[in-house]
Formats: sequence, structure tokens, C-alpha cells
Amino acid sequence: MIRSTLLIALALVGMVSASAQTSFVTFLHNSPDPELRTVDIYITQAGVTSKVEDVAFQSADNLNSVAIFGDIELVIGVAPGSSVSMSEVVLEHAFTPAPDMGYMAIVHGVADPSKYASNPDGKATKLAVTSYAVENTNTDPTKTAVFFFQGASDLEKCDFWIRGGAKVAAANIAYTDRNTAAAVVERKVLTIDCTKPGDKSKVLASFSVDFGTLASSVVVCAVSGFKTLEDNNKSTDTLALLSVLEDGRVVRSPLMAGSQTSRVQLVHAAADPALTQVDVYVNGVKAADNLAFRRATGFVPVIANSPVVVGFAPAASNAYKDTLLTITLDPLRPSRAYTIIASGVADTSKFAKNPTGLYTGVRLTVVDGALEQSPSSKTAVRAGHFVTDAPVVSIKSTSNTYASNAKYADVNPAYTEVEPATDTLWLTDSDGNKIKGYVFDLRGTNRATLALATGFLNPAANNSGAALKLILVDANGTVNASPIEVEPGGNTSVQEDALIAQGWVVGPNPVSNELSVSIPALDQTSPFTYALVSTTGQRMLAGSFEQAYGKQALSVNVAQIPQGSYSLVVTSSNGNLIGTWGVTITR
Repeated sequence: MIRSTLLIALALVGMVSASAQTSFVTFLHNSPDPELRTVDIYITQAGVTSKVEDVAFQSADNLNSVAIFGDIELVIGVAPGSSVSMSEVVLEHAFTPAPDMGYMAIVHGVADPSKYASNPDGKATKLAVTSYAVENTNTDPTKTAVFFFQGASDLEKCDFWIRGGAKVAAANIAYTDRNTAAAVVERKVLTIDCTKPGDKSKVLASFSVDFGTLASSVVVCAVSGFKTLEDNNKSTDTLALLSVLEDGRVVRSPLMAGSQTSRVQLVHAAADPALTQVDVYVNGVKAADNLAFRRATGFVPVIANSPVVVGFAPAASNAYKDTLLTITLDPLRPSRAYTIIASGVADTSKFAKNPTGLYTGVRLTVVDGALEQSPSSKTAVRAGHFVTDAPVVSIKSTSNTYASNAKYADVNPAYTEVEPATDTLWLTDSDGNKIKGYVFDLRGTNRATLALATGFLNPAANNSGAALKLILVDANGTVNASPIEVEPGGNTSVQEDALIAQGWVVGPNPVSNELSVSIPALDQTSPFTYALVSTTGQRMLAGSFEQAYGKQALSVNVAQIPQGSYSLVVTSSNGNLIGTWGVTITR
């Protein structure tokens, strides 16, 4: 270590005085860049430079070998370990410490951010130093004041909880952020959970810290490493919590096993009659009991960063040993949401082949980037094709294309955000010809849903399995598997419906008891039929209109229908869709 003498420093600044006041700075090396596994620190104040050599990654130095004065600008230069001179400094950071105050100076980030994952909150991840004062307000010598620093560049904003605590220890801490009010904790072994902001049930990472052994009045706990290794230049530095003590020592707490999770929704889209109802086991634990074809779970947590073993067993199975088929998936990324869709048939020799030659045995399609709610006030729709014997298809309405020329087991990579309304989604062939339409109510608050083609195009050639149908799978596990079906021809789109709906009178809306509807007859000689349909496709009421004076009208009592959102679907005598109208029932 090279150290400039105190007398030289004092002479240069004209401060030769017995009362010169010093500051205290702890430098923490928290950059996981492999080119900087050790760093040299060049500390310059009043024109005098001192060097502290070879500070290793995830270690600290109290800089006791350097005289640091208050009220004078301090420049910290960071260079690769074993540097020869200041010409090798890759980063400089300047701040002015106050006298008799303690500071943290933390280097974080990477030299070339293009090789690493971006920060989910949009913060810069280029190599930098953050410095700040750490004030010890702890007056209880039997406890420890804890300050948190979020130093993992690919970790999103989070809350820190002391497990078992009644209130959050530090809230909304994004990368390079810290809490300014210490959490005072008991000196014992404690689990620290890093969670989604405002929801401590969604744990991003957990660490165990023995504050009794640390026996320090103040501890700075800094998150270190990466959340997702494969996205960060194949790094091996998984998340850890660094407890920096008053004397400069660092105690590393590794990520607790299984503390990082992903969120997963399971969808049963396998139309094989032998798989009509199954139990699903994930990593040996039953995740879905008696899951039926065209049904789904809500989102559930699954351990990340390790292979996922999914097993299928007969309905009402007793244990994992009852599984008949298992599929091992690659590790899921922590804190991400996935849709896992089961499709295919158990014995491919008994079913029609796929027209494009794709494998039709039982498979699991893992779809990253799933949404548990729409990011906007619009409804987010994602579409996929899971009909084993169907060729390329598209899923579209008049105004939106949800999936274009999708092959079997394809899922559109992105969601389409649409205005919340009732709309007809069409399956079309590769030439754009309509196969069949399905009327769906796409209303809802921040709703995210999947439109999936399921079943068989030719049931007779597939052991009389379920016929092709488009279903709607919501993020909470609700499935509309019974939509109103529309044959090609007639008026079916939202825009066309809006034109036809001119002259409709529907009220009151919202309604609690009696709903009245009046529609222009449109030269129809036969009465229209109607159905009041729930968001899951259940027909709550159905019947016919009465014709009189050029109009078709009805009055229906909805007092026994649960409150909620419904669609009034009106069709002609030949089955063509006349139009739809959103109805809200309130009490």
C-alpha cells in the first residue's frame, strides 16, 4: 500500500492544526464485472494521491491507511487490480465528505452494459460509484441498525422485509437506491426477504444473516451479483447479501435455496380423450388436482434457476409415484411469469398426423413473458394454436390480428392490447378464409387473457375427441370454453355490430331487475333470438324477441342473475350474428 504522509497533505492545503477534522469512508467493491475481480483505488484530496491496492469483489476497505479530511473534495479513482499508475483509472467519483461523518462509497455496475441485462426500472448499469453518509442513530447497544443498498443491476425495485416483522424494513428500493432510516433489529439469526413492492408474498430473493455473530452497531446490507445469470454474460455471481460492518469486514450471505421463484400458469389443452382429466405434479408436489381439458390454474410460484419436472397422473391420484408421464423443463428465470400449455396425444399412432409434419405427442409449451394483468386500461390478448390435426391458422377480428399463420404449438410472442368490448374472433386458414367465429366478452379491468385454438379439426379421425374450438383463458384461471359460435357470413365484427346497433335501445344499463331491449327488425320475418352470456361463456338467459311495428323487442327479469358483466348476444333465425351489447347487472 502506498500512503502519502499526513504532514504533506496538511502543508498542501494550509491546514496545519491540531484540530484538523477527518472523515471516515468505507469502500465496497460490488461490481461483478469479471474484468474487475480486484480493483486498485486512487484517492486524491487537495492534490495528494494515495493508493489502496487489490480490493477484491464483494469485499471492503475502511481506507484507514489514508488521511481523509472533512470539507475538502475527495476524488476516488477505480482501476483494475495491480495497476501501475493513475493512467489506468477507468472511473472517477468525487464528493465532499463532512467532518466526523462516516460514508459508504460503493462501486457497482459493469464496464460494458451491452453485454449484460438492462435494468428493469430503466436505471443506468454502467460502472459507477455511489457515495452517501451513514449516520448511526441506534441507541440500543443490544441491537443493530441495518441500512439496505440495492446493488444488483438486473434486479427490479423491491421491498426488504425482516421475516416475521410487522412492517417493511425498506420500501421501493431500486438499483443504487438505499433506505435513509435504519431498521433496528434483534441480534440473532434473521431471514431477510426481498419482495415485490407492496406484496411480501412475492419473494424475489431471501438471505439468512446472523446479526448476533456480526455484533455490530451499524450494518450496511448490500445486494450483490445478478438475478439471472444467463442474461448477464454467463456470470456465475448469483445474488448475495453483503453485510458491511463498522470495521470494514464483509460477511457474505448467499441466496437461500429455493428463495427465487417464477410465476406459472398451467393450461390443459391436450384433447386426447384419455387425458380428459389429470392431476399435475410440479417438482414432486401436486400443483393441479383434477385439471380438466380446457381448464387452467391461476398463476402459482415455481422454484427458479433449477430444472422443472412436470408429471401427469390420473385424476384423484394420491402421490407423485402415480404419475404416468413426466417432462423435464429447462430452468425458469426468477421473477418472470410463464404460461405452460399441455397439448398433444398420448399414443400418436391412434390419432391423425399433423398436416405440417409436427410432432403431436404430449408436450409442454413454455411461453415466457406471461401477464397477470394488462399494463394498461385495455385488455391484453395473446393467441396460440394447439389443434394437433390443423394446418396453419390465423386468429383475428376485423380490427386486430392476434396470431398470424400460426403452426401447431405456436403462441404469438406478444400480447395485443384492445379496447374492452365484445368482439368476434375468427379462425382463418392460410388463404384468409374464415373457418369459424367465436364471440367473446373482452371487457374487464386490466384484463390479460389467452385466446387458444383447442380440440380436433376432424374429431372422427381422432378417437371422437373434442371438436375444434377457440377458448379464452384468463390470468386468474377462469376459462370461457363455451363461446357463442358463428359460421362464416353475416355481420360479426365490432365495427359492423356498432353500425347495426344504431337504433338499439337497451336499458336501464346498469340494470338490477327488468331489462328492456328494442331492435330494428331489419326486414326480418322471423323473430331474433337472444342469449345473456357471462364472461366464462355461460348462458344465463335465452329466448326469442317479439315482433311489432317494425321492431323486435323483449323485456326480461335479471333479478336472479349475479351482478357482473354480461353480453347480450342477438342472432337471426338462420344463426347469423345480428349484434352484441354489453350489459352490467348491479344491486
